[in-house]
This record gives sequence, C-alpha cells and structure tokens, in this order.
Amino acid sequence: MANTDGPTRERIRAASYELLNEKGLAGLSMRALADRLHIKAPSLYKHIEDKDEIIADLQARGLQEFGIAIRRAGKSRRAKALAYRGWALANPHLYEITVSIPLLRDRIPAGLEDGVTNLIIEITGKDHEHARAVWALMHGLVDLEIAGRFPKDADLDLTWKRAVAMI
Repeated sequence: MANTDGPTRERIRAASYELLNEKGLAGLSMRALADRLHIKAPSLYKHIEDKDEIIADLQARGLQEFGIAIRRAGKSRRAKALAYRGWALANPHLYEITVSIPLLRDRIPAGLEDGVTNLIIEITGKDHEHARAVWALMHGLVDLEIAGRFPKDADLDLTWKRAVAMI
C-alpha cells in the first residue's frame, strides 16, 4: 500500500506557506520545513530541486494573490492603491517574500510578473517608469508600516490618501 502521509510537492508547498505565515522569511529553512513534514531535511530533495524552488513557488503565489486583490478592488486608481496596502498588511510575510527579495524570474510562471506590473501601470495611468516610481512609494509606505516605523499617533490613512493623490 502506498504511503499517503509522506511529502508530496503539494504538501511541501502547503507546509512552506504555513511556515512562512507563522515564522516569516527568516524562519523558512529547509530544516524547519522538513521538521514540519516529519522527515529529515535531505529527504526534501527527493521532491524539490532546492530552496529556491520553494521561494519561487511562494513568490508566484504572492504575485497571483496580489493580482487578484488589485483586480477585485475595482476600476478606480485609489481603490487599487489601497488594495495594494490592504493586501500587504493582511499578508506581511507573503508580501515580503514577493517584493522584498530578488524575484526568481526564471522560476515563476511566464507572464506572471508582467501581469502584476501592468496592474501597477493601471494604478498610475502613465508609463512604465512612472509606475516604478509609484510602486516604490507604495512599497516604501507599506514596508515602513509593516515594520512599525511610524509613530503610534501617525494618521496612516491620511498619509495614504495623500500618497494616492500624488499618484
């Protein structure tokens, strides 16, 4: 009878996502992942190539979920920009692995990054270079907010309102 309790790619993906959400990027190690799956770390390599495969899978998931959140926000640029913030704050660890470390472009599905880039361009209504500047503004605000770098009495809703007006 086949062992249905052992690791599969799907179980590894699910466990890596759970681990990321619980411990953040710093806690996502092959050893921690193997422990979660009740196997020895070297056994993971029977199912995946390397840790970058795990990271790329999580980045792809992040890009997909982010894209869905922006599309669901509606047509207004303001709603899309606020959806960026909302998704990032609701998924800080997935956000971090998706946008704060180098994107493993050669290992994520073709066209996925471009699709999300086009959503940022839609927020700006302008060209690619302007979209990069807007993304840097939104990313910086989200990063600082997630890190707790603003004073407790800071009105971040007003800050975002002003940032969106600048877009």
